[in-house]
Parts: sequence; structure tokens; C-alpha cells
Amino acid sequence: MPLIIDVNNLLHVTGILPPEIAGLDESGLAELIGGSRFQREATCLVCDGPARGRPTADLGSIVFHYAGSNSSADAVIAQMVDGCSAPRRMTVVTSDRAILKHAKRRRCPTISANEFLEILARDHAAAGRGPRNARGGSGARGSKARPQIDPLTQQQIQAWKVYFGLDDPQKLEALKLSAREGPAHRKPHDRRTPKQL
Repeated sequence: MPLIIDVNNLLHVTGILPPEIAGLDESGLAELIGGSRFQREATCLVCDGPARGRPTADLGSIVFHYAGSNSSADAVIAQMVDGCSAPRRMTVVTSDRAILKHAKRRRCPTISANEFLEILARDHAAAGRGPRNARGGSGARGSKARPQIDPLTQQQIQAWKVYFGLDDPQKLEALKLSAREGPAHRKPHDRRTPKQL
């Protein structure tokens, strides 16, 4: 699923990345993404300003796009969202309210800047650790280590919502209504079994 990243929005977030990788520039962000779970995704890093003196060479599937002097990253991202023929398959990474609103109007999945950086930090930490079991031991007594499962990302949550139709306000309202009127909400004196209801 292609990623469109609001670079300046990400680079201004502080307090999430560990000290050894904090203070990223465009190149550092690209390298961090290239070593994460997103490394195979087609990724466009959209930056404010001209490309002069900044990285322009592609890094695997990661490309740089500079808005130039007469535009902004926000405007470029909005154009990309509008021009996409399959917006539900394109994820926008930003915490900018205007871009989020625009992306959601086109039903693009979104990931906040904070959440995206947290994922990158977890992937960076995982890449630096050797294999070990879930309790941090050496796997004595022949016990198998339980695999560590990361929580769902906003992108995955959005995909499941679309799959189950929970992104449709009418379907969601109908589901809420049926839940309120279901067997669990009968009066206490109603002693019928679920089969009798």
C-alpha cells in the first residue's frame, strides 16, 4: 500500500524516537523507513521547499518529492490524494488537520505522525536485538518462546473497518441499534434463553 508522508510534520515531532536516532533529517527518515516494516512499500516523502542541497536520490522504493518555492507539501499531498484512482489503497502519514480531513474525505487510510514514529522506533529497536523468547530468558526447559505481536497500526485498523463495513456511517448506526435491542439488553425479568428469543 503506497505511503504519502508529510515529512516536515514528522520531523517536528519530538520525544518519541530514542536519543540515538532522534533529530532526523530527510535522509535519516528515509533510512529509518528503509529498515522498517514499510521497506517494501512504495513511499513518497513530500517535503516543503526546493530540493537544492537536499537528498534527491531514490532509496529503494522511497522517493523524495519537493514542493518547490511556489507551493507547499500540504498542497502537493492534497493533489496526490485527489489524483489517486484508488485512494483507499494509499496511506497518508501526517498529523496536519487539514490534510487529514482531505484524506478522510477521499477515504484514504491515515497514520498520525506520532504513531508512525512509534512504529519506526519499535522496528529500529527490534532490528538491534538478537533472538530471545518473550520472557527474556534463554528458552530453558525446552519451552517455546511466544512470538511478540505488535498492536495493529492505524492502517490495519482502517483496513478491517472497510472489510467489515464499519467505515459506512449507516451500517455502523444499524449495528449500534441492533446491539441496543439485542438479547443482552432485555429486561432483567426476561428469563428466556437465546434460542427462545
